[in-house]
Amino acid sequence: MEEALIRLCAGYGVLTGRVQGRTGVWTNTVPGREKKIGAIGVHVSRGITSHGFAFNLSTDLRDFQWIVPCGIADREVTSLDLEIPDPAQLPTLEQLADTAARHFGQVFDQQILALSGLDALRSNLIEQVGIPMQVPEEVQRLMGNATGSDPASSPVRV
Repeated sequence: MEEALIRLCAGYGVLTGRVQGRTGVWTNTVPGREKKIGAIGVHVSRGITSHGFAFNLSTDLRDFQWIVPCGIADREVTSLDLEIPDPAQLPTLEQLADTAARHFGQVFDQQILALSGLDALRSNLIEQVGIPMQVPEEVQRLMGNATGSDPASSPVRV
């Protein structure tokens, strides 16, 4: 995930990298002066792993003065709009999402399919790929299937 976000930043002329022992994507790779532009998180609950990232495009950073972001007190956070060399090149959120998806697809060597939200996932618009999977009960509940129903009979599309 870090690699995809590093490539995303590079495409907008912002040099970023990793900081040993810390997750996320960091600007200004001078040791001790890095600023976090992208955060990565992982959550495991009842056998289901969720992961994701937060990327600061044009985030109002004033609220970060009231918290310790990611538990890191000795570094600041930043955003693409503060770091981009040419502000006229600042993408919209949709443009950034499309570019990020392309980089994730390249890094993971997978086709990325865009969904507009859970409603699109629930609508079963995507053809099933590969072997049918066992759908976790939480996902079945989101899709409106009764708990305990046969996951193979549910047309979940991944």
